[in-house]
Amino acid sequence: MRKSLLFLTSSDIQHPDANFSHHLLHELFKRITDEYNVTCLAPAFFGGRDIESIDGVTYIRRGNALSFSWHALHYIKSHPIALILLFNVPFLEFMCRRSTIPSARILVNMPTCQAKSSFSDPCLVFHPSVLMTLTKQGYHQVVRLPEGLDLLSPESTWLEKEKRPTFVYVSRPSQSKELFDVCQAFIASKQEFQAVQLWIIGHCPIRFDASIPAAIQQSIHYLGDIEPVERNRHISRATALLVPSHEDNWGMIVYEAARVGTPAIVYDTPGLCDAVQYGMTGYLAKANHPGALAAEMRSCMLDETTYHMLRYAAQQFSTTKHLHDLEPTFRDWLRTNTSDVTADR
Repeated sequence: MRKSLLFLTSSDIQHPDANFSHHLLHELFKRITDEYNVTCLAPAFFGGRDIESIDGVTYIRRGNALSFSWHALHYIKSHPIALILLFNVPFLEFMCRRSTIPSARILVNMPTCQAKSSFSDPCLVFHPSVLMTLTKQGYHQVVRLPEGLDLLSPESTWLEKEKRPTFVYVSRPSQSKELFDVCQAFIASKQEFQAVQLWIIGHCPIRFDASIPAAIQQSIHYLGDIEPVERNRHISRATALLVPSHEDNWGMIVYEAARVGTPAIVYDTPGLCDAVQYGMTGYLAKANHPGALAAEMRSCMLDETTYHMLRYAAQQFSTTKHLHDLEPTFRDWLRTNTSDVTADR
């Protein structure tokens, strides 16, 4: 006899735009299927099955971005549910406040809705910086789970660095602003360091060649989509990884880079600042704009002592994150919040 959990999300692990958050949550859910029936309900997408089971987690896809809420509310009314978990579904978060079924929001970034009624919502967060910010804003039912991170790649070999100063960026198609900041920071660095080069890994729907002087374009190399092992080899050979995210980021790529001996330069955003321990295991930009990114790139090339210290500190910190720290804490939280609910037969 197991209780049923419903996970409502704007996209699931099979969606083309799925990020590390979706993968981590799936890894977490599949580990508790021995105790709970876990169902993930998300909008349909081209090529996705209407219903499928992945690692014991049932994935159901209904409607589109506009009609998904209707399908979700209909599902809630017609199925016995012990607890609803919500991820990136603002309207459903509002509707679930009126439901008798307990619910909780999973937050990996700062919520965009700041209505006073949301301050009493039970929330699950993973990063200390997010917990601190939400508490200051008035949220009073926030629970922080450990930052459980099973690194997707076991690769930990440190390769010899490129003879030229080399920076690498792993492109995210949904974040074109990041690519723009990377290119602008690289242009600024190129003015002082003529030998510097930039590698861009991943799919780039838009290349900002028009804004880049022709003399600099030849120092930017688009490597395209490559296998994780090959990607990590390029990252290991680079001087530093650039992660100029304006939104929350799990910092997964930061930890993977640290394992192969490459520190990251990140913006001061929730999640990323935790990934570099506020500058103790990586470079934290003083401001979230290309000029500050370029300043940290300059530090990488000029201060070798600090650079090597951060390389080793980042590698040591990356080894402290494991999923087995997260699972038992999550189980205990679920048992507490579903203790008054009758199990399904």
